[in-house]
Amino acid sequence: MSNMRRGRLSSDVIESVRVATDIVELVSQYVNLKRSGSSLKGLCPFHGEKTPSFYVRQDRQMYYCFGCQRGGDPFRFVMEHDGVSFTEAVRLLGQRAGIVVETSSEDSGHDGLYAVAEAAAKFFTEALHGSEGERVRAYLAQRGITRSTAERFRLGAAPAAWDRLSLALRDDGVAEETLVQLGLAARRKGGDGVYDVFRDRLMFPIQSLSGRVIGFGGRILPGPETGDAPKYLNSVDSPIYHKGKVLYGLAEARAAIRRADSAIITEGYMDALSLTQAGVEHVVAACGTAFGPAQAALLHRYSHRAYILGDSDSAGRRASVRAAGLLLEHGFLVHIVELPSGYDPDAFVREHGGAAMATRVREAPGYIAHMKLLVDRRAGALAVKERVVRHLLADLGRISDPVLQELYAKELARSFGLSETTVAAGLTQRKTPSATVQDVSTRSADTEPASVAVRAARRGLLRIGLANRADAARVTSELEAPDFGGGLERRLFEAIETAGADGHWRDHAADRDTDSLGSELEFEGAPPGDPEQLLRDYRATLLAARLDKTGADLSRRLAEAEARDDAEAADRLLAEKSILARDRSELRRPPSSS
Repeated sequence: MSNMRRGRLSSDVIESVRVATDIVELVSQYVNLKRSGSSLKGLCPFHGEKTPSFYVRQDRQMYYCFGCQRGGDPFRFVMEHDGVSFTEAVRLLGQRAGIVVETSSEDSGHDGLYAVAEAAAKFFTEALHGSEGERVRAYLAQRGITRSTAERFRLGAAPAAWDRLSLALRDDGVAEETLVQLGLAARRKGGDGVYDVFRDRLMFPIQSLSGRVIGFGGRILPGPETGDAPKYLNSVDSPIYHKGKVLYGLAEARAAIRRADSAIITEGYMDALSLTQAGVEHVVAACGTAFGPAQAALLHRYSHRAYILGDSDSAGRRASVRAAGLLLEHGFLVHIVELPSGYDPDAFVREHGGAAMATRVREAPGYIAHMKLLVDRRAGALAVKERVVRHLLADLGRISDPVLQELYAKELARSFGLSETTVAAGLTQRKTPSATVQDVSTRSADTEPASVAVRAARRGLLRIGLANRADAARVTSELEAPDFGGGLERRLFEAIETAGADGHWRDHAADRDTDSLGSELEFEGAPPGDPEQLLRDYRATLLAARLDKTGADLSRRLAEAEARDDAEAADRLLAEKSILARDRSELRRPPSSS
């Protein structure tokens, strides 16, 4: 029987993958977990920390971080960690467990694009090892790239012909429009047919974090016939590829980045390849575009320390400074790696080796120290110093973390001989704070005041409902959304209510904060005690609060009726108050034993 239903993954296949996945085994691939009571704990893979606040419960197959409030089940972990959709997370975990997960017709369009990109990568790889790849193989040998590195990064060769790739893929049934959509082909001027975009080039497949080919970069081979052709060509953005959101080599480098607790950012594909081959493996490169905010956010999942390794020319230095400000804004500790004049990272590592590069990286000054060195080289010229300080103040003003900002501010004052008061005044004029990880008390804040007992009852009922679907049905049938206030608890109740018996509350969480609260309460599990008694007590507390609120409203309306001598309205409201008092007393009665 097909595991597809109504254009979505069926609950059967999702449950099969869930049962076959052990969250401790999964998370342990990325986090060093140690036993802590009934849980295991380690450093959170989603934000930088020195004291472990990330916990995994094997009995509940859940994880939760008390630092950044991220949590969930194995599917959520893969989604957060690899930056993929729910369907892709199920597919990846199914692949690990040997379960075939079919994708829906709804997703088939993108799956088709992935399949074409993969077919193109195989075509280029086969071309590299055939007669048409001779020039590319010679070029790789000249650049010192070994066969094992070429295979690891799936390097390929684009033939010099105008339509070799297009003809090969069209013979396999790929539509011309699909080739154009992925940037593999372009329309001829007359509109009749297509031609290959990548010709006579060394090809660099770009992979997603889940290992799928999503785009390409191509370097032209040196020679007199190159003319005005650009040195590098890169895939256009497509439904499966957005160059500003991808980092070349991250899929291969993320484990090394975690081990080193830092990432090296280079400008080019060859730089990343050469460093990796030389043993400096925690390196990534931008994909044919300036380093951007989405790439900084992506990299921050794996480390909060970045080493910018650009070319030694003036353009490379300017690019490094631009990237530094962006990385500061995203909470990184930033270092600038300097190379001798005339070198790019690839040339340096080929001539001096990986150990020399590792030393350069290890000894690289922090961003402010680097900028001070640049000023000193200009003999400390006052105009240069003023311009650099103002630039640094602007960059520091982008930092949202107050601790990190103050540390950098003190370093700026110390390095440039300024008072901390002056630096603080400059930051006050420039800084644009923005929330990053919210405080738990703010995140859980309700729009309406509530007693301690009411807050405890709301959270207790939500914990019970998250732990048991049958109890969730009772909670949502016996209570209403307003009983949970007007904040996060209410939104979580509504998500559970909307999910019903067959759905999952997380699919209906209105926002990230609701998701975080649900993850926290789901991780805690049901409160200790008899569930039936807890349900009755918590329900009575919220119903009593509801009646109290209604009673207060009746008292207000009664006072208004008496003030305007409306005897009829006053009598009606008194009768309603009498019924309300009776309902309130009913809540205090113990349940009948019959």
